[in-house]
Amino acid sequence: MKFLLFNIGSKTIKYAIYRDRKLIEKHIVYTKKLNIIKKILDKSSPDYILHRVVHGGNIKKECFINRETLKEIEKYSIFAPLHNPKQLEVIKLCQKQNHNKNIAIFDTSFFSNLPEKAKIYPIPLKISKKYNIQRRGFHGLSHENVARKFYDKKVISCHLGSGCSVCAINHGKAVDISMGLTPLEGTMMVTRGGSIDPGIILMLVQKFGLKETDKILNHKSGFVGLTGSEDVKKIYESQKIKDKLAIDIFCYNVAKQICAYLAALGKIDIISFSGGIGEASEVIRNKICSYLPFRFKMEIINTNEEELMIQKALQLIKGK
Repeated sequence: MKFLLFNIGSKTIKYAIYRDRKLIEKHIVYTKKLNIIKKILDKSSPDYILHRVVHGGNIKKECFINRETLKEIEKYSIFAPLHNPKQLEVIKLCQKQNHNKNIAIFDTSFFSNLPEKAKIYPIPLKISKKYNIQRRGFHGLSHENVARKFYDKKVISCHLGSGCSVCAINHGKAVDISMGLTPLEGTMMVTRGGSIDPGIILMLVQKFGLKETDKILNHKSGFVGLTGSEDVKKIYESQKIKDKLAIDIFCYNVAKQICAYLAALGKIDIISFSGGIGEASEVIRNKICSYLPFRFKMEIINTNEEELMIQKALQLIKGK
């Protein structure tokens, strides 16, 4: 069987072609335009098309994409505005070519069985239930990949890239995750500020309106807000005071989240780092770890989301 895998980012189109479990080719295209999709489909002629979907709402497992799946992805696009809308467009383009062979694999699936104490927000339960407000979690494929490697350990998985999240994993199962209902919660990121006082958000809405506040929180915060740059490598190599401060805030932020998960795990055997920043920057890894007052083993994990997507797709197809 020939598989075409799509992993759509806010500024990139990542795709890979596999024959069964063997990688044939893999590419990253830096573009926001989707006219390249038809060319990729024509070139690859896949039997199945696999789509990494960031927010799956109430869908707990990978599935063949039908009308109900599309409705759920669309419904929860408001909570993943940088990814879901674009993924929907790609899925619809693919359906025109290969209607019954599209499979969705969700980043939120790994967190579908979080403990209630980690999942439920302390707001009125009537509101939570009515609007399905709960911790969903993201970067599930990355964190699940770590969980499978260290299934017999207590692990803190740090996925640090454009988006950043920290996950507490107990013997292969996620027990807490820094990202919540949306990918805005948690640690500082490249364009997102992570968890901040909700009162700040209320003030921003009053001052700038809802639309501009959304831009500030999703596109103008984090490293960009503190330094004006998205290039984290340049920032940590810089000697400018504001750049050094941004790195300090980021590393302290991640370290605080790691320490918080001692409450979830009791002890920590391994801290893993993945993602563009986590894998590439020894400076940032060491600075984060310098804040941690306990012993652990550090692992650097190359996030191979594609292999995990293939495994899940094959299980789904065999179960068909």
